Amino acid sequence: MTSSNGLQSSSDTSESAWLIKRRHEDKFVRLCGSFGYEYHDLPLLAPTDVFLRKSGGELASQILSLIDANSNLISLRPEFTALIVSEYLKIHSETTNIQRIQYSGPVFRQTPGAPLNEQYFTQVGAELIGVGTPLADAELLYLATQIPDQLGVSDYTVRITDLRVLNSLLDSKQLSDRARNFIVSSVPILQSHSTSVEQLLSQAQDAHIIGQNAPNDHLNIAISGLQDEQAKEVLHGFLEWSEGLAPNLGQRAADDVVDRLLRKLRGNDERDSLQEALFDIEKLVNIQGNPADILDAAETLLENCPESRTALQSIRTVLTLATDDTKVSSKITVDFGLIKGIAYYNGIVFDVTDASGNTILGGGGRYDNLSTDLGSERQIPSAGFAFNLEALIDSVDLRSESTENLISQWADSTLIVTEDSTQDIVALRLSRQYREEGHRVEIACQYQSVAEALSRADLKIWNNILFISASGEWELHETDKPST
Repeated sequence: MTSSNGLQSSSDTSESAWLIKRRHEDKFVRLCGSFGYEYHDLPLLAPTDVFLRKSGGELASQILSLIDANSNLISLRPEFTALIVSEYLKIHSETTNIQRIQYSGPVFRQTPGAPLNEQYFTQVGAELIGVGTPLADAELLYLATQIPDQLGVSDYTVRITDLRVLNSLLDSKQLSDRARNFIVSSVPILQSHSTSVEQLLSQAQDAHIIGQNAPNDHLNIAISGLQDEQAKEVLHGFLEWSEGLAPNLGQRAADDVVDRLLRKLRGNDERDSLQEALFDIEKLVNIQGNPADILDAAETLLENCPESRTALQSIRTVLTLATDDTKVSSKITVDFGLIKGIAYYNGIVFDVTDASGNTILGGGGRYDNLSTDLGSERQIPSAGFAFNLEALIDSVDLRSESTENLISQWADSTLIVTEDSTQDIVALRLSRQYREEGHRVEIACQYQSVAEALSRADLKIWNNILFISASGEWELHETDKPST
C-alpha cells in the first residue's frame, strides 16, 4: 500500500500491528472466558483518590491527573484493579459475592522525559473477588501461566512467593518500621550479594536507623518490643498523663508530637537485632533449587518462627494444585526475594518474565486489604493478575505472520485504478458493488495504469486490480496473491 506521493505508507504497518493486537486480545478474552471470567468495560477516568489508595504511593508519581469542571481531581487510569474493587463495593456493600472479572484496555503512566506514545500501554488482566482459599490462588496462577502459551510465548518463567513468609520472619525480629523498611528495600542487594551485611549496617548507622540510646531511658524501655502503632498508643498515654507537667508542647497536633518522639526514640534499633535480621533474610532470599527443596529449606530455616508455617503450607498447596498440569511445573520457581508491591499485596505474589528474565510480562497476587483501603468496613478476599499486552506480543515471533494472513475477514480484495478523474463516479459505483459482495476495496487515486499499480502497490493485500479507462470501460486483472 502506498501513499499519494509515492512513499511507503505506515498504514499497512499500523493496521497489521492493530490486527495483531486485536487478535491476541481476543485470545486472552476467550481464554479467561473459558475459566468463567466475565468481561467488564471500565471507565478511562476516575477520582484520583481511588488510585492513590490502591497504589500506596507506588504509582502516585506516575498518575496523570486533571481537574474537572466541578474542581474534582480525576485521573486517567494507571491500572484496573482499584476500579474493579471500587465498583464491586458499590454493588456488594453488605454481602460478599464471588465474582470473576476480566478486562482489557489502555492504562496511562507518566514517565518524565519519555515521549507521549511511551506513557501508555494495553493492560489485560483478571480478578477473582470474594474467595481467599488456596484453590482460588491456584486457579489464578494456573490461568496466568496459560496466557503466554495461548498468545504464542513459549519461553517464559514464573516466580512465586508468599509474602507472609518474609513478613513473619520480620515480625519475629520486633524491629521498628524504619528498620523493617530498610531491610525490605535491601532484599535485592542481599540476593545479589552486591553489598555485604556489614556495609548495610554502616548505611543504617549513617541513616540513624541504628545508634546509641541511653540504657536507662524509661520511654525506650516502655516501648521496647512494641510495634510502632502500639508504641504510639503508649506515647499518647504518656503525653496525656504529663499534660499538667508540660502543657506547652507548641502548636503541633498530638499525633505530630508522638510521631517525632517515636522517630527519635526508634532512631536506633539495636545493631545486633538488625544484623541478625539481615543475616536471616539474606539466607531466606538466597535459597535456590526446585520448589519442593526450596520450601523444605525455608521450613528448616524458619523452624523458630511458627507464624511462617501457615504461609509455607499455603504456598505448598497452591503449587500442588497449579502444577498438576505437568507443562506448568517446569515454568515455576519459588523466589522468596520477590518483594514487588509488598505494601499492597498480603499473600501469594508472582511475576511472569520473558526468556531473558529481564522483561516482566505480567504478574499479580493476593490483595485482601484493598477493600478496606477503599473505604469498606469489611475485608474482602481478592486476588488477580495483569499483563502488558504489547510486552507479550513483542515476545512472540511474528515475522512469519504476514498481513495477508491477518486480514482474513474479507472474501476477496480489489484495488480500483482509474485512468483519469472523469470516471470517478464509475469507480465509486463499482466499489460499492464489490463491497456488497464481501470484498475489501480501495480506490487508488495515485495510479493511472495497471502496470503502475502492479509495480508499486502492495500486492500482498490485493487479489485483483480493476482498471477503468477514460472511456468508461473496465477490466479485472488478477494478481499473484491467492484468494482467502
